Amino acid sequence: MEFIEIFLEPYGLGPFTKIIVAAIIILASVIAAKIVFYLIERWFTKLASRTKTEIDDKILEILRKPLYYIIILIGVQLALGYLLVSYTPYGDYVSMSIKIVLVLVAAYLISNIITIIINDFGKKISEKTESTLDDEALPFIVKLINIAIYLFAISIVLDTLNINITPLIAGLGIIGFALGFGAKDVVANILAGFFILLDRPFIRGERIEVSGNSGDVFDIGLRTTKIKTPTNEIVIIPNSDIVSSAVRNYALPEMRVKLIADYGVAYGSDIEKVKKIILDVAKESKSVLEDPAPEVYFLEFGDSSLNFKLVCWMPDFRSYGVRDELNTKISERFAKEGIEIPFPTRTVYLEKE
Repeated sequence: MEFIEIFLEPYGLGPFTKIIVAAIIILASVIAAKIVFYLIERWFTKLASRTKTEIDDKILEILRKPLYYIIILIGVQLALGYLLVSYTPYGDYVSMSIKIVLVLVAAYLISNIITIIINDFGKKISEKTESTLDDEALPFIVKLINIAIYLFAISIVLDTLNINITPLIAGLGIIGFALGFGAKDVVANILAGFFILLDRPFIRGERIEVSGNSGDVFDIGLRTTKIKTPTNEIVIIPNSDIVSSAVRNYALPEMRVKLIADYGVAYGSDIEKVKKIILDVAKESKSVLEDPAPEVYFLEFGDSSLNFKLVCWMPDFRSYGVRDELNTKISERFAKEGIEIPFPTRTVYLEKE
């Protein structure tokens, strides 16, 4: 600025020198803003269009106009600060006003850039999972971050206005503690939802058993998880209960599930024949896996029957009708081969006195 004043001194402009210097500063800021705008529009945008991600395109779209006005505002602040240097109160007011605007605009830009980054990250996660927890959790995180950014910006604004924010922070802390204590269950469920999101103990469609409730996971939300029971009922379980309870996941470590079925035949039956019938029926079923192969064991001499156990594997836990199919066909084969299925009997001997 002194350089500009020295440059203009020979022209004898007198009191108009400061006005001209201020005008030159504003003009320079406008030119700088247009150059930056041109670079973003012509060069950076083309570079961003060549990348695979859309994040840079969206960020440039947000930065373009605000950055243009920020540069001009900085120029106006410098010009007015220089012009009103002799009028300290007015210069301070102008500088303070422009600083507040700059802080708010910067908060707006930071908030939007973080939102773009998190949403893009969430989109990639959502494509890999079937849970709606991501769709609920990520917007919640974005809101929390945005609130923190704007609160920080407001604190800077209040500090610029020479307002003591210490009592305000203390008051907000007390209010926050009261609200948090009143909504502790809600907060606990939300935190548990994040733990489920990170730990992934189950996903939608898997069958789980938790707190005495068994069913297929219907939906995983930020506060609750819904499971559909075999009777087609929806059970809503708070996430905090899930995190603090033992969870049985029938789909882990793999989808296939072992089926164990017990059969009893009458004494005197041919053991090898019984084992062959049960094994043949299991092998013929399309709902039973060939690997691992089905196996039949003669376990024990029961009170009224010879007891056998079939061990086979089903493709997944949704193979509801396999047991019914096996029992029906084994019963038919037993009847055809003359193998009796006993029922409990009791013989009572009466002794005469």
